Amino acid sequence: MAAMAKRKHSGGEGGGGHETAGMMRWLVTYADMITLLLALFIMLYAISSLDIQRFKALIEEFQALFAGGGTTSVISGGRGMLRLGAPESQKPLVVPLIPGKKPEMHDEEETLEKFVERKGLEGKVLVHREERGLVVSLLTDGIFFEKGSAELSEEAKRVLREIAPVLKSSGRFIRVEGHTCDLPIHTPKFLSNWELSVARAVNVVRYLIACGVPAGRLSAVGYGEFRPMVPNTSEENRRLNRRVDIVLLTESAQKAEPLYQSPTTGRQSPHYIPKGVKLP
Repeated sequence: MAAMAKRKHSGGEGGGGHETAGMMRWLVTYADMITLLLALFIMLYAISSLDIQRFKALIEEFQALFAGGGTTSVISGGRGMLRLGAPESQKPLVVPLIPGKKPEMHDEEETLEKFVERKGLEGKVLVHREERGLVVSLLTDGIFFEKGSAELSEEAKRVLREIAPVLKSSGRFIRVEGHTCDLPIHTPKFLSNWELSVARAVNVVRYLIACGVPAGRLSAVGYGEFRPMVPNTSEENRRLNRRVDIVLLTESAQKAEPLYQSPTTGRQSPHYIPKGVKLP
């Protein structure tokens, strides 16, 4: 009897041990739930700290992806432009989503977009980002230039006077690029689209200098019809391609400029002199 009682007492202890181990399993589920809650709150914090300009850039990229290539669309109610079918070097910039950090030239972009909206210039002045910098596109077709002319219209001068302070205060190198559509031109003044695009870019540069933008930070280039924004497949597309782009170069793009001087450090990079070339 004593032996049976002992075995019964021993068995009760063993059963109690298994029961205790089973009861402790809730801790595993509880720990999983706490981990998931922690991850949820971290995500919520990251979303609440998201910079609106970076989020907008991401949305534009998704819209471009799902809209399909080869077309151009202006976002309804938006102030920027969505560029599809552009050359590889002119693809829109994908801005990394880094919470709490503003993208380069954020303030300039915001100021220019507000100016376009305030003056009702949507469809005439397009502000958008590319890998090389912030681009302000002035559509030239009967707005800033008469057809086949390089003379600035009064509206063009008014717009340039308004944006000149932003360009001046940015401290950036600014490249003014003239573009045309693929329709040929041959006049006594402009033998081809090359001459027309260069003349328009130069006239914009001259007027910006007159408005106080430092000449040393400006350059002019003409691309003729060879850098279209969209394919020249319709008159609407050709209208978009007849433009002058004012490009505020990024810090990395500025370093490719001759005798680059950093706006922050003031350091200059010397001109590249090919091997074997002797200077006078």
